[in-house]
Amino acid sequence: MAIKISSFTGLRPIKKLAHSIVSSSFDNLSDKEIKKASKNINWNFLNILSPETFFPNHSKKQLTNYVRGYLKSMVDNQILIKDDDPNFYIYKLSKNSRVQYGVIASIEINKKSHKHILPHEKTFTAKENSILRNIESTKTQVGPVYLTYKNKNNLKLLFKKYSITKPEYFFTSVGGTKHSLWITKSSKDRNYISSQLSKIETLYIADGHHRFAAISKLFKKAVQKNKKNKSVPLLAALFDQSSVKILSYNRLIKLKKNNPKEILDIIKRSFANVKLCKFKKPTIKGDVMLFICNKWFSFNLLNHSLKRDLSHETDIDLINLLVINKICRIKKNEYKNYINYLPGKYGPKDLEKKVKKNEADIAFFVCPMTMHEIMSISNRKATVPQKSTFFDPKLIDGLVNLQMKL
Repeated sequence: MAIKISSFTGLRPIKKLAHSIVSSSFDNLSDKEIKKASKNINWNFLNILSPETFFPNHSKKQLTNYVRGYLKSMVDNQILIKDDDPNFYIYKLSKNSRVQYGVIASIEINKKSHKHILPHEKTFTAKENSILRNIESTKTQVGPVYLTYKNKNNLKLLFKKYSITKPEYFFTSVGGTKHSLWITKSSKDRNYISSQLSKIETLYIADGHHRFAAISKLFKKAVQKNKKNKSVPLLAALFDQSSVKILSYNRLIKLKKNNPKEILDIIKRSFANVKLCKFKKPTIKGDVMLFICNKWFSFNLLNHSLKRDLSHETDIDLINLLVINKICRIKKNEYKNYINYLPGKYGPKDLEKKVKKNEADIAFFVCPMTMHEIMSISNRKATVPQKSTFFDPKLIDGLVNLQMKL
């Protein structure tokens, strides 16, 4: 068995407070949204996941001590309870007309994990280390890594069986996503889930690259500390790839030197068939919508003037190379000063608004990547730029947590 996927004894919030304690994935919240989400709430996992938002002047040591104390208080006050026995947790997400079922489980991270659990996005070292410090100080993983796989099992009948029973938790999060969670207390069901998940040969990281990187670092540290340590657990939510929805991650660009009209003229010379048009969501690889000079234009990034084949590149790579670097003259190490990102859950009007408010000079609405593209990139051990994919709906943090022995 290439990947060892197991049940575990979860640490969970008490029912009556669960909806206010859990958190939308903090990776996708601004500091302002984090403070708003936790306002007037006594207990909230955002205090653990993003303590620097509340205490920006605290040292790393002070933040670590705060996080450790906060989680301990949640346990001591019986805000969090630990299950008596190891379980799998069936997790249902529903948004609008879409429904997806997955399993929250523990995965063994060892020296061979990098061969079977594949990333597709680059990470920031500082963020990895921040998450690692939190895990080490609390000995707890809050929120799962979102993993997906090619369907080789048959869990649909089991999901259907649980769907007609009352879930342990049910609530709606910010953004309208409905979350349901069932605990598999039947040993027969647990054994069946275990046998089905054992068929998975490769897992692909959808969301949670920084968490996975932090746990990988934790494993290396554990081995350095004691060579008898063969693995550490990873808290993960596993979903069949056919149920996963990916949205685009769009770009807002502040120009460095040229004005928008000059940039538009250069784009028209650099790409074929740049057309003034009404907004239409891109659905074909390479197709983009450009908002510039208060108008929408469409063109395909592959219709460029460079005399080389770039069809293997992702659309975000092409925007970076052909537009941001080459036309806007913004270097990679300057991106943070000139580029902002808006996920595809926001529409074209939101991009327009940002430009009209002078928060950006131009905006790109891109075609979302497919799961096939992501798997292909991961299989090649390649990566895409940060903020290339937005998986929707987002998992919730704090619903089931994993305590560790470190």
